[in-house]
Amino acid sequence: MSGDILRLDEITDASVGGKAYGLSRLAAMGLAVPPAFVIRDARAGSRPDDLDQHLRRIGDEVAVRSSAEGEDGAEASFAGQYDTVLGVSGIAALNAAIDHCVASAGADRARRYRQDQLGADSTTMNVVVQRMVDARVAGVVFTADPVSARRDLLVIDAVAGLGEALVSGRATPDHYAVNRTGDVVRRHLVGAAPLLSDAEIAAIVQQARAAADHEGHPLDLEWAIDRASELFWLQ
Repeated sequence: MSGDILRLDEITDASVGGKAYGLSRLAAMGLAVPPAFVIRDARAGSRPDDLDQHLRRIGDEVAVRSSAEGEDGAEASFAGQYDTVLGVSGIAALNAAIDHCVASAGADRARRYRQDQLGADSTTMNVVVQRMVDARVAGVVFTADPVSARRDLLVIDAVAGLGEALVSGRATPDHYAVNRTGDVVRRHLVGAAPLLSDAEIAAIVQQARAAADHEGHPLDLEWAIDRASELFWLQ
């Protein structure tokens, strides 16, 4: 069925797109994932009848992200090709954000990338709606070094506030590399003080490596730590 809504615990396969499926996998592992749902086969101007009910369940301020067919898969990441809308409050703003994400699939850059990577002119656009995290610091963790491909080195990039500044390239991150025994062997800081404490680094490392071991291959994951120092996994 198109246009229906699934909670993360109702997702059973990657037909909802890599992003939504990945979130469901992380949540099933017991990691802290902000409450979310996915609108399957979302279309501009067409909404499930129970959208308002699902929004109330997860909280009024949300992030709206694409989870298109083939996105975040083994063949292509689509990073930056489809749009994300943050800080969405209320059903009217949510409707506009969903339409914005759906429309981004038709943008020239997305169509060219999709054709080059997957040989497809069109895609099914699923949309993830997820409770916003009031992030003190956020970033990305790679369970294998993305430069050297060394699997004994885990790499964390962190920026103050929301992680979208890092993903979009607008902010230079603190950079940490951690070996298999948990020692920080490389630490490049943007400011005078590190954005992450040693305990926060250890928590990110432990949970990210547990997820990679569970999946059986290296992962790159987005995370955020809120102002109460709680670690959440965003994708």
